[in-house]
Amino acid sequence: MDGFARYREGIERLTGLADVDEVLQGLARLLKKMFNSRWTVAYLLDREQRQFAPGRSCGLPARYIPLFKEIPLAPGKRPQLMKVLRKRQPFHIPDAGQWELLSPQIRTVLRGFNLLCIPMVVRNHVIGAVFTARKSGHPPFSPAEIHVIKDMVSHAALVSSHIRLFDDSLEMAVEMARRIDVIITLDEINKAISSSLSPARIIETAMEQIERIIQCEFSAILVEERGQLVVNAIHVNGISVPAALAPGTAVTGNCLACSAFRKGESRYLPRLGEAKRLHSFDRALAQAGIQSMLAIPLVSKKITKGVLMLGDTRTGQFVREDAFAIEKVTAQMAVALDNARLYGEMRALFFSTVASLANAIDAKSPWTKGHSERVMHVAAHIAQEMGLSETVVELVRLGGLLHDIGKIGIMEALLEKPATLSEEEFPPLRLHPEKGVAILAPIEQLREVLPGILHHHERYDGLGYPGGLRGEDIPLTARIITVADSFDAMVSDRPYKKGFSREEALAELRRCVGAQFDPEVVAAFSRYAGRITGSGVTL
Repeated sequence: MDGFARYREGIERLTGLADVDEVLQGLARLLKKMFNSRWTVAYLLDREQRQFAPGRSCGLPARYIPLFKEIPLAPGKRPQLMKVLRKRQPFHIPDAGQWELLSPQIRTVLRGFNLLCIPMVVRNHVIGAVFTARKSGHPPFSPAEIHVIKDMVSHAALVSSHIRLFDDSLEMAVEMARRIDVIITLDEINKAISSSLSPARIIETAMEQIERIIQCEFSAILVEERGQLVVNAIHVNGISVPAALAPGTAVTGNCLACSAFRKGESRYLPRLGEAKRLHSFDRALAQAGIQSMLAIPLVSKKITKGVLMLGDTRTGQFVREDAFAIEKVTAQMAVALDNARLYGEMRALFFSTVASLANAIDAKSPWTKGHSERVMHVAAHIAQEMGLSETVVELVRLGGLLHDIGKIGIMEALLEKPATLSEEEFPPLRLHPEKGVAILAPIEQLREVLPGILHHHERYDGLGYPGGLRGEDIPLTARIITVADSFDAMVSDRPYKKGFSREEALAELRRCVGAQFDPEVVAAFSRYAGRITGSGVTL
């Protein structure tokens, strides 16, 4: 095979390669084979063009490979080499041992070699350099050889550039897809936690979604309580939870979480097992198998509210991109938890105000003291037993608390009468549901509670008041409050009767199913009552 055929075959082989390392090593072998080079080393500039990547070589004795891994320049000579390379022309050094740009050690090694350096140029940009050497016993590189070598290096540079461009595009596409997934996940997290005002639900949702962004075997939320961090929730996967990390445990001192909390900045330990003088909290994690740990503060309105902890059994697991995404989640969590806290405080104030109104009614008679709160609790438990939403449970809870508010307009003599009421005395008392609605109607926040209050004396068979509604025409909240109200009335002592036992009251509720009470509501209450029997919980 003549020289041109070998050249063409070699170029075609380089063109068919799909890996930069293979292209550069193939070029080095081709130069050694075609031009009697003793060895060849190719160096590419990195993507930022700040330094040369490790060289790819062919023909170097094994003992010299470490010396040529990095381009062997003397200290401070890189700018001079770059100046030479930017001329984009090959340059020939007849005795490499005399070239001042090389380090003294390399000059000793290359004494007696003539060296050819060819810039790798693509679109007038230098992307690397190829060094090929001959022993001085061979003729120096001729102009014709240099021309062919330059063409071969240019072709290899172009192939390498295309491969790097393809790889960069692929990496960019993968990274873009990952970031889009993170953005979508962040949006879903934001919607999920913003739609809830329950701190427990916010934390549970966020911790579940975090696992979509980053794989880890340990995650925990620590919240600030009375000036110290307390473990609120923990999720683990494949490891056991140390006793020192159980929910409710207070954490103090210089652990990673406390440091993140005090500084208001993320803290990262890539090799937990190698750290010295670990805090007992961090040591417990290390003993459980956690090797890398990330602590990110929950900050809202520039105040740190808690810390999110992530841990993995692999070292160096969390990278900058992961931390960025998780910090966005923690920021959303902190705001959502702050909103939930404010809502909780407002709700507590609202309930306290409403409870004061209810207590004012119950206080009109020593026989009804605490009745409204007991009805509220029983009604809420029935609603929960029926699997109703938290919104409906809240309506039932408020309706139960306020169901008798209309009695504020009833004469105390009727409420405290030590005997059953006569037919003439009933009509004024029967007005209390409507009076209650009239009292509460101006309060916008209670508008959805009013049906439960208005109709809590309706009967399932249609013989109740004030509307004579039948069956499921009666609002569900009212049907639930009816059962709770009747149960408490039955088990409570009155001047004219002694209260039933719990079992007797339940039997009476079941006897009146379909007539006075909704069968499903009574069945739910019976299940709840049966489950807590013997547990020490009172109805």
